[in-house]
Amino acid sequence: MLVVDDGSTDDSANIVRGILSKQKGFRFVQHKNSGPAATRNRGIDKTQGRYLIFLDADDEMMPQALEHYRCALDSNEIIGMLAGGHISKTPLGDKKESTMPAIPKSAEARLKAYLLDKSLALSNGAVAISREVFDAYRYPEQFRASEGISMFAFILANFEVLRIKEPLAVIYKHNDSLRHNVTDASAAGLLVVDEVFGLARIPAQFQHLKIKFMAQRSLSLFRTLFIAGNVKEARTFYHRAVRFNPLVIFRASYFIQYLRSWF
Repeated sequence: MLVVDDGSTDDSANIVRGILSKQKGFRFVQHKNSGPAATRNRGIDKTQGRYLIFLDADDEMMPQALEHYRCALDSNEIIGMLAGGHISKTPLGDKKESTMPAIPKSAEARLKAYLLDKSLALSNGAVAISREVFDAYRYPEQFRASEGISMFAFILANFEVLRIKEPLAVIYKHNDSLRHNVTDASAAGLLVVDEVFGLARIPAQFQHLKIKFMAQRSLSLFRTLFIAGNVKEARTFYHRAVRFNPLVIFRASYFIQYLRSWF
């Protein structure tokens, strides 16, 4: 196990050193705060395992997760990613279990399920990714949020993906986590779409999905900003979504939020 400290300002480093002094099998590296993409890439460089599992500071591996991974790999030779469900937990203790649905066989169907339909939800803490993936592509360090989208899309388009139905991680939800960083999400904006659909990452036969993802990404940013109270900026992304795909006006939940943004 490798712990990478992304320039923490609390007592994390001393806590890890205390564990290292009592228990073998851990390694620890530190670097200046660079964001999750750079931190994961550093971990890739500092490890040698065939499959890598990334746990953020607000993730916890389920007790039987490694056994589920082992069993899945015993019967499958060439797999780019193993993906399982997860349990979300709020600061109030509310829990929601999300099982991993059946993963489509075709690469195009997988991309649609992940990028457009949102029927395939992936979390870094609940997947194991083959090192072969990282030989071809690394996490995009120019983004401090949404950096996982292009990685997962790259894997779904180019590698076999195996489903593990059981939950593999607990994902702790809290308002100040990177997942809810509105500033970073807004900065990434629609640039994420170009990163996802770079021709070096997504084959030409799937490029027709880009315009639809532009619309979906705009809707996602609209909702993120609306919830954060940035209604003026939120509306600009809703307008962009409609320009990219006029049919999004029939998606009732987004349209109702758009109407509410004017009152």
